[in-house]
Amino acid sequence: MTDGTEHIEPAVVRTWVAETVRALGEARARIDRANVFPVADADTGTNLFLTVTEGARAVGEVPDGAPVDTVLLAFARGALIGARGNSGVILSEYLRGFAGATTVADEPVGSLRVATRLEAAARSSYAAVAVPVPGTILTAADGAAVAARAAAEAGADLSGVVRAARAGAHEAMLRSPRELDVLSRAGVLDAGAFGLVLVLDALCHALGAVDDGPGLGLGTRGALSVADGTMARMTSGTTGVDDVTDVTSVPAPGAALVGRTTAQASGVVVPVAGAAPGEHAPVGIDGEFEVMLVVDGTDGTDGTDGTDAPAPATPPLADALRAALAQVGDSVVVVGEGVWQAHVHTDDPARAVQAARAAAGGARGARLRQVCVRHLATQVAARGSLHGHALPTSGEVPEHGVVAITSAPGLVPDLARSGAVVLLATDHVPTPGEVLRVAVDTGARTVAVLPGSAGAADAAREAEGLVGQGAGDLRGIEVLDAPTDLHVVAALAAATLGSAAADAVALMKATLEEVRAVQVPADGTLVRPALEGLLRADDEVLTVLPGRWVDPVVVDVVAGIARQCVPGIEVVVLDSGRDHADLELGAE
Repeated sequence: MTDGTEHIEPAVVRTWVAETVRALGEARARIDRANVFPVADADTGTNLFLTVTEGARAVGEVPDGAPVDTVLLAFARGALIGARGNSGVILSEYLRGFAGATTVADEPVGSLRVATRLEAAARSSYAAVAVPVPGTILTAADGAAVAARAAAEAGADLSGVVRAARAGAHEAMLRSPRELDVLSRAGVLDAGAFGLVLVLDALCHALGAVDDGPGLGLGTRGALSVADGTMARMTSGTTGVDDVTDVTSVPAPGAALVGRTTAQASGVVVPVAGAAPGEHAPVGIDGEFEVMLVVDGTDGTDGTDGTDAPAPATPPLADALRAALAQVGDSVVVVGEGVWQAHVHTDDPARAVQAARAAAGGARGARLRQVCVRHLATQVAARGSLHGHALPTSGEVPEHGVVAITSAPGLVPDLARSGAVVLLATDHVPTPGEVLRVAVDTGARTVAVLPGSAGAADAAREAEGLVGQGAGDLRGIEVLDAPTDLHVVAALAAATLGSAAADAVALMKATLEEVRAVQVPADGTLVRPALEGLLRADDEVLTVLPGRWVDPVVVDVVAGIARQCVPGIEVVVLDSGRDHADLELGAE
């Protein structure tokens, strides 16, 4: 590919995809360590890796011989559906912009076409974010686009343009601590920007563009390290691991960066003046919960295998989603076309879901699915750094995790605060793929699933057979006998009493054997016999889960009857958030 008609071939895209997965897989733990923005929950590397892995899976389903645009779109679409976290969602939109760019008629040369794709990718990424922040993956995307255009217009060939894009992203990443105070205080470069540098470096390798151009100072796999104040360039083709200290950081005044291979790359946390090794300055959280959801506009199809034709592009829906979510939280990103992935940090998950549903209401056939909720402070405590606590020093993987599935929006906050990753299934029974996704999102090797309904239990059992097909560290799923939301609540309440994760699983199982539940209309003539049949003399707790249309007086009557039946019983009332007039009653 050295003449003026050079272009990216389908085989090059497939190699790029594989190289990207490999590079981010190798770098994920170290990128996680540098993750302090927007929340220091130490998962940016993992999120980027899981996102591109789902994109790679979609590419693997594209038949050989398919044109380059088909392969690129499959990569972007798979990444969209599988996107995790703020950076993962943005990267999926970057890939969609790259794949969907239209080449103008007066740009016949391959290098100019690629520059146009990189510009479209940067524009799409910026447009997806409600409040773009400098010093992030967005700034790196812009740096790549500007550098690529300049190189193309100066007559660089395809390889030269891609190398220039990588260098532009790299330089923007080095500026990130000067543009974003939280990075400067923590002594790190932006984790998302570093991930994008690796994505572009993977493209360089797919094209065979492994030589650094004059003055790049970027080694063969895009790794960076503060060294002895001099700039050292590695020669092309370097694949070994040297003895450079495993750190990457904000360059001190006058310091320079040494390139290393990806295998050593991306350990992106080092001390800066006034900071002890492994410590970060206080980092705030811009919402108690992370909510991710998919708005599916494929008119009833599942939209996950790349074969269903998406609905016509409706940018106003993306804009409406972005605006609606910005009213209930921060770190808002909305990406996609036909199928949209949305991300928000919020204090009120139910309001976020309601806002998304209202915004999607104007699109024919649009429905919510894959609604995943995590409690950010719990994630930070488990994996990251909050208010100066040390970050993990290596990629520790928790042995046990919990997924809670519910159709009750009102229960989501407490379920998530318990440490579970919550799948809110309000519009449909979850699919096995959705259960697998949230199981992977726990980050654990083995995951206990509390299904909350018979349909969700069936899906979770099918998901057991899919383990190994999902990315991440998941090795096994165990479906616990939790057929109602009240079983889920009781199990997670018991889990908090365990001193270790394994103890928590045992406590959940023991508790589930004792829980009895019934659902009845909020009618006095039905409630008393239901309670009398449910309660036993040794019961300690009655949990009442009323629908939103239940009169509070009825709930008081239920509590009174329960105390008549079992003197001294504790009555706990929880808001289901469901639009019905039934009472769900659980005794244990």
